[in-house]
Amino acid sequence: MTILVLGASGQLASHLRQRLPHAVFRGRGDLDLGDTAAIEPAVRALAPALIVNAAAYTAVDGAESEREAAWQLNAEAPAALARAAESLGVPLIHVSTDYVFDGRAETPYTPEDGTHPINTYGRTKLAGELAVATLCRRHWILRASWVFSAFGSNFVKTMLRVGSERDTLQVVSDQYGRPTYAGDLAAVIERLAQLPDETDLDWGTYHAVGGPVVSWCDFARAIFQQATERGLVTAAPTVNPIPTAEYPTRAARPLRAVLDPSDELAAATGVTPDWEAGLDQTLDQLARHG
Repeated sequence: MTILVLGASGQLASHLRQRLPHAVFRGRGDLDLGDTAAIEPAVRALAPALIVNAAAYTAVDGAESEREAAWQLNAEAPAALARAAESLGVPLIHVSTDYVFDGRAETPYTPEDGTHPINTYGRTKLAGELAVATLCRRHWILRASWVFSAFGSNFVKTMLRVGSERDTLQVVSDQYGRPTYAGDLAAVIERLAQLPDETDLDWGTYHAVGGPVVSWCDFARAIFQQATERGLVTAAPTVNPIPTAEYPTRAARPLRAVLDPSDELAAATGVTPDWEAGLDQTLDQLARHG
């Protein structure tokens, strides 16, 4: 079975390379998702049995000034992939985000809750979700949040870098979520690709997250506690909490876009995401490879 993965070097794609070594990966140099017209014929020529869209425009602040680029990658490209999947009669796995919500709910969001993104990135990702759900019957949309791993650029690696340079850090303490280890998300996708009967999990949208709810400040403290134990930083910096109002960004952030884990997804795949265990694995890997 040929599996086509869109995205070649990101965090998720890097983990998928380990779990799906025989898959065909297409990055910008092989298939430019900004060239929407080229997507469908390229995908049909490969005739994959499963399509995984692990590519996206993820610069949340950058999307405010590069709206066309964000729209092409996050909305138009998924629409083209969905049309190609539908014409081939194959499933499409599409990765999305907690930023499709406004973060005003007091309880975790389920996949059935209404969406209301408050920034350009969230709006383009929601448009991509809607395109996939509308144009491709056999689809699984997997929402994740605060993705991290030993690969690429992410909050964990940023904290380790700045933590080695400063004695004190200020980190936002009123934005809450469930971080997602990219390795867990890759494991979920691998198991979906291996399901013996696609009816084991209904087509639709699922939240591929797990572990306790934390603020960015809580997350940073957890990172430094474990990083010092592994010698990744000489001494943990003092992490002081600050409100979002004291850390202005170009794009508005949802304060409490907490995703409710999808039990049906865990039951069907046998994978229960756990960001705390994922943080252990990430820091172990960074410690081994410097």
